Amino acid sequence: MLLQSSKLNTSSIGRSAHAPGCPCCSGMRKHSVFKARGSAFSKNPTPANAGIQHIKPAYAPSAASVSSPSQNSTPSDKSAEVAEMHARMAAQQMQLQQLTQALETMGKTALSAVGMGGPASAAEQPAPGVLSIEQRAAEVRKSFPKALAVDDFMNRVEVALAAKGFTGNNTIAMSNLCRDESCMILEDKIESVFGSCFSTHGLGGVLTCGVIGIKAGLSHSPVLGGKEQYVFFSFPHIAIDSEGGMGKISRPNRPDTSAACGALCACLGQLQAEGLDPNCKTPGVHDAEDPEYSILKQRLARQLKSENFKVENLDLVSITQAAERTITNDLKYLISKAVDPSKANYAVFTGVQIHNWAVDLTDGKTPSLEFVAPGDCYTVIDGKMEKMDVNAVPALSPRQLRLLGQVAEDQHPENDLPDQDSVVQEVPRGYLMRRIGGAAGARKSPVNYVNIPTK
Repeated sequence: MLLQSSKLNTSSIGRSAHAPGCPCCSGMRKHSVFKARGSAFSKNPTPANAGIQHIKPAYAPSAASVSSPSQNSTPSDKSAEVAEMHARMAAQQMQLQQLTQALETMGKTALSAVGMGGPASAAEQPAPGVLSIEQRAAEVRKSFPKALAVDDFMNRVEVALAAKGFTGNNTIAMSNLCRDESCMILEDKIESVFGSCFSTHGLGGVLTCGVIGIKAGLSHSPVLGGKEQYVFFSFPHIAIDSEGGMGKISRPNRPDTSAACGALCACLGQLQAEGLDPNCKTPGVHDAEDPEYSILKQRLARQLKSENFKVENLDLVSITQAAERTITNDLKYLISKAVDPSKANYAVFTGVQIHNWAVDLTDGKTPSLEFVAPGDCYTVIDGKMEKMDVNAVPALSPRQLRLLGQVAEDQHPENDLPDQDSVVQEVPRGYLMRRIGGAAGARKSPVNYVNIPTK
């Protein structure tokens, strides 16, 4: 109860001339219920209930009206008076219950006003038929067993690299992602640790910048202790929506479902239809109208052929994993041509970025999630390579992840992040809609993308 207890003013309830153990008086003397809720009846209410409009009882008996039956009354008169008294007591009890309910309602309203006692977050209260966050994580790991939530992944990377001397103050990040705008969530996470990235993005994550492109980014590195330091991030991407739909992703203000990665989906269809051999072009040969796509497709074809992969076994997961292997090999080759290990230390993190967004971004119930499945992870310090296992780095606590996983953005609504006891954190809806949808995601459109009612 919100009200503090106070003594019940019982002067209006007469008990004179009643024998000890009288049913009505013994009932009235058991005033512990009233004591718990006594402020409502006190002449001097405490500050806790100041401003509350008291509910006037429908019938408030006076001392005279509740006085005991006269000794000269007949038995029938006494019975009538006792019955009347019990009726009055019942009326008072009903009024007390009404007042209690009113106060409890007011208390809940007050708690909601300060952000306590509101409805459960999207993560805690999934829509009917939708998997929970942990179930969705398990679904993602069926295809990518080492997948980590994006905040969990980045915090493990930051901790592991800090132990090796790589920080945002002395290292430049080189990011190689797909050009898809949905990939910018991972880019933001990387930049939150290392500052603005030098990007070499291409369709499907294909590397087309060449040696000069890599060297251009390296030349921007901080120099501390006489050495430059770089960290390379390279990830193709795939979508597995909140219902387990492979390759499916929703986008703000766009009807129907989109594909991710669209370029890899196109490669999958054409390689299945045409086979690998016709697409194994001579390195350097590409379609002038579609340079990045044609390079991506022929690089995948050559990679799969070298692995003796049967095209009939190809699906979106396996071609995405093949893209990760292909691009990792290309990145290592470019690093060998562009980086002098005697003048620089560097780290490499590859893998697959996984979007696990809500099927319907407007429902306000289903959270959108992001995962990263780590691939090759290693450092090269003073020319010596050392492999790293990101999954072996201890995870931060859910509380720490909630604090560090928040995107640093002005006017970021606090209720975007669920208070969940899990290392898998929701991508804040307000941030996602603004980052991907721009003005369309920020305005109050007819479908009300950002400010979904929660009550």
